[in-house]
Amino acid sequence: MADAPANSQLSGQVPLYKRPEPLNKEKHRTYGMTPPANPFQFLSETHFVPAIVGEFALYAGHFPVIFLGDRKMPVVVMGLQPGQNLFVKEDGNFDEEAMIPAFVRRYPFVSASNGPDQPATVCIDVEAEGVVSENASMPFFDEQGEPTQALQQAIDFVSAFEADARTTETFVQKLVELDLFETKDVTLNDQSSGETRKIAEYFGISEQKLNALPEDTYGQLRNEGYLAAVYAHLISLNRWDRILNRAIRRNQAATAQ
Repeated sequence: MADAPANSQLSGQVPLYKRPEPLNKEKHRTYGMTPPANPFQFLSETHFVPAIVGEFALYAGHFPVIFLGDRKMPVVVMGLQPGQNLFVKEDGNFDEEAMIPAFVRRYPFVSASNGPDQPATVCIDVEAEGVVSENASMPFFDEQGEPTQALQQAIDFVSAFEADARTTETFVQKLVELDLFETKDVTLNDQSSGETRKIAEYFGISEQKLNALPEDTYGQLRNEGYLAAVYAHLISLNRWDRILNRAIRRNQAATAQ
């Protein structure tokens, strides 16, 4: 772990994080985690989170995976609009039947880059529910000021996530180079009015462009380990129906109340 100076500041913003601070063994000596009763309340108003390519096959059984913006950032769709996560229950727990993306599992830890060829600094969201400054059930540091097993596991997970994130960037760059993206949308048929309403527009991989690739280029995608992720993304788009049905059920429940 790259221990940060006690007075260092973190610039930029990361989705979900309120006040991430570079972890310092002096400043955060007494800090730790005490699991909250509502462990996923922090996610309840987030309708999508960044996805990593190594988990595409896992996402495909639960959520649509789409690409957004000029950078074609892959995200996991968890709701139809900002402020709505259809997988976080009223009690702040996550749907037991759905997988939890790595971006969410690493919270409240995150890494901050220190530039090329420099080790990243591990940060902690000091305002996260469950992070306490004293009397923690899972302290970050032991009596000698060394990371506890729980903290070391979190550091290892953050490091693995960052490696997966870099692989994901390379994967997206490859898709862009091959011009495999196209604009897609999702529509909802309003049975009461008979009108069709567009509820989402995003970038997705074009099956037509994929099938038109030269055989050697297609083989290169396979050999580089990207082909499985491509098809997992395409399969995941069938999960839009689940998102729509969840939204309808939640709206009906709210109306009934």
